[in-house]
Amino acid sequence: MSPRKTILRELSRTHQQASEGPSFTRPSSIAGFSEQPDKYQKAVNELLQARLVEGRKDTEGHMTIALNQHRMSDVRRELRPLWARPALWVVIVLLVAAMGAGLVS
Repeated sequence: MSPRKTILRELSRTHQQASEGPSFTRPSSIAGFSEQPDKYQKAVNELLQARLVEGRKDTEGHMTIALNQHRMSDVRRELRPLWARPALWVVIVLLVAAMGAGLVS
């Protein structure tokens, strides 16, 4: 799984467990961050730039991130599995129709 999806999935999990407001998490506590810190930091920066996550400093001065409440539909769209994407189903239907037309001819 890509670092971007790993981060969004972990933040989504902590968001669902939180009872009130956004739940901020240090990026370094996300699984996989310690093995590939460069890739994960790049993914965090991309998510901040796309405004899918919001960042702030905690009491110790470390950066923490949480899902952006106003962009939850975009986050869900990013986390959607491959088989649930409409474009994939259009391609499958077109392939089946093409194969069916080939058998009829």
